[in-house]
Amino acid sequence: MCPMDLLQSLQLYLPKEEVNALKDALFLPPVHGLVLNTSKLSEKDLLALYPNLKKMDDHPLGYRYDANEYPLGKSLPFDLGAFYITDPSASLVSSFLSPVKNARVLDMCAAPGGKSIGLSLLRPDVTILSNDISYPRAKELSGNVERMGLSNIAVTCADFSSYYHKFNEYFDAIILDAPCSGSAMFRKNQMAQDLWSVDKVNKCAAIQTNLLEMAYSMLKKGGRIIYSTCSFSKEEDLDQINGLLLKHQDMKMLQLPDNPGYFRHPDLPEAIFLFPHRYQGEGQFIALLEKEGSLSLVQSRNNPAPKRLPIDISPYGLDGFDFLGKDGSLYAINNHLDINGLPLLRYGVKVGEDVKPDFALARSLSAEKCLPLDKKTAHDYLYGLTFPSKEKDGYYPVAYNGMSLGFIKVSQGTAKNHYPKGLRHDYRELL
Repeated sequence: MCPMDLLQSLQLYLPKEEVNALKDALFLPPVHGLVLNTSKLSEKDLLALYPNLKKMDDHPLGYRYDANEYPLGKSLPFDLGAFYITDPSASLVSSFLSPVKNARVLDMCAAPGGKSIGLSLLRPDVTILSNDISYPRAKELSGNVERMGLSNIAVTCADFSSYYHKFNEYFDAIILDAPCSGSAMFRKNQMAQDLWSVDKVNKCAAIQTNLLEMAYSMLKKGGRIIYSTCSFSKEEDLDQINGLLLKHQDMKMLQLPDNPGYFRHPDLPEAIFLFPHRYQGEGQFIALLEKEGSLSLVQSRNNPAPKRLPIDISPYGLDGFDFLGKDGSLYAINNHLDINGLPLLRYGVKVGEDVKPDFALARSLSAEKCLPLDKKTAHDYLYGLTFPSKEKDGYYPVAYNGMSLGFIKVSQGTAKNHYPKGLRHDYRELL
């Protein structure tokens, strides 16, 4: 049952008919969506596999689907990073940000990674620092970035209240998907409903205010902040943005696109609410702001790869990347980020360790840079088996059906399997 306190608080700023429709929608089944990774699977091939997907009209890579018809979270294309499963409402945040080319973007509260991954898929030319304060959640985020094969995201686990002053006016754009009371999660998560309270709203609002202040200080002049919550509460949405605008006269609202499913409130007409009775998703509040001034992009000099490497990285298309050595491993990202002592989990792609190229490197490659496997050999590989090979001795990335899989090591005519043991699975029915 929807908390009565929530309904009463919504009635203070929304029309009665809006609240009633929202209340009814909270008891309908959740809506499922995905964002396509076109570097691994084309739209044509996606629809050949799943013909009943419905293309979103307001997201270039977004689709809705029936989870009963397509259990996509258990599919091989999902495991290979061909798409990211996310709420259609939440997927719009990244698509609205529109950072400039080569921008440095901070995703402050990023786990499990949907906003960062969505932006990376839309804009591979930007570089993203994707952070979460929780180590388990940051580790999950890092795993999702690796699965998707993305080379423009660094993952950190930091409390930015201790670091934000080191990044004064450093970022060209910031995503703040703020921790919230979660009323838009009720359909997907009974615990979100059980834990909701007015007290939780107020506690979250205080955290959101602090996070917005940090974001403001880290944003360049001319830069953009996109703020979002999965809450319908005025204190966490309208009040937060109006409070920031009141305090910082150099911040201005940017108008978000029009769509029949978006609700706009007269107190902040540039922002949108994605209520589930109006929009096919779980719900979101989204506001886009810009700091006055002219944006000046700083092109950092990328650190070259070490001259002496135990593995040959020349076939992998990493020319011009920024390289970082850490704990005996080599990482590469599309453009330099000053991580400035932040607790680092991932810096783009893990290239390798000692003489062994890393699984993450293979996942980041296009199929054209990999050895193609036929259906039977791909099954054997994903199951963890070895197989014959006519290639010269050495390491080779392999792919199936246009999607990169991982590495093999050919030795005396045998392809030894380097697919991670924890990912091995019998995909006989899925290939």
